Amino acid sequence: MLKFFRKIRQKLLAENKLSNYLLYAFGEIVLVVVGILIALQVNTWNQNRLDSKEEKQLLQAIHSKMTYNKFQVETGLKRYSEVINSSKKLIELSTAELNSTSEEAINYLIHNLPKRFLVGNSNKTSIYDEMIGSGKLNLLQSEKLRSELTSLKANMELLASYEDLQSSFVDNHLNPFLNKYSARLEITVNGYKTDTTFYDKIFAESFSDLNVSNNSSSNSSLLQNSEFINLNTELIYHTTALLPIYDRIDENISTIESLVSK
Repeated sequence: MLKFFRKIRQKLLAENKLSNYLLYAFGEIVLVVVGILIALQVNTWNQNRLDSKEEKQLLQAIHSKMTYNKFQVETGLKRYSEVINSSKKLIELSTAELNSTSEEAINYLIHNLPKRFLVGNSNKTSIYDEMIGSGKLNLLQSEKLRSELTSLKANMELLASYEDLQSSFVDNHLNPFLNKYSARLEITVNGYKTDTTFYDKIFAESFSDLNVSNNSSSNSSLLQNSEFINLNTELIYHTTALLPIYDRIDENISTIESLVSK
């Protein structure tokens, strides 16, 4: 093809037809520009096709992550609600004039107090971070989706900081008290035998081969201990602080799922 055009140029120059040569040269330039534009268009179309394919893969990955995060949030909310309800019940029992609650029931309420479920800390590296690190975040065409992923990341980080405060209180104040003033082994072993959730069953396995007395120790005396009541009061405060963040994360997840499924 190039050889063909070269012959035409040489012929026009040999015939000294300058006007025809200039017209031909202009046509050749136009032809080259059109060819470049077509090549660019094809390249853009192909890149868009690849980006669209990769975006679908990202949306599938986000959907899978949100499904797991939703399970985490539901588990965490249930677990921390159990902590708060147990603390409140123990405080109520401490002020009751007549207490007909069994020692076994009181022990189970005490068993619930140190429970935790670290959603924020387990999501410090999120799918948002992975997309930022790989430079693929901008492949998501929905600006709303990108914004919600950013918000989810921020709320997970905030939750992690509040989880640290709650866990620190449990580890440094509540647990040392329970270890000192309660029959902790009996409470723990019998408590896990009573638990029904899959997550609790994992811990129950660790204590399944330990034999403890079936005669419940007298932990009801803790209800008259002012330090124990104060610890429960503070536990309610630290644990309740987690719940609004959980609600915001749940809203993030619901919005992201709706955007991904469009």
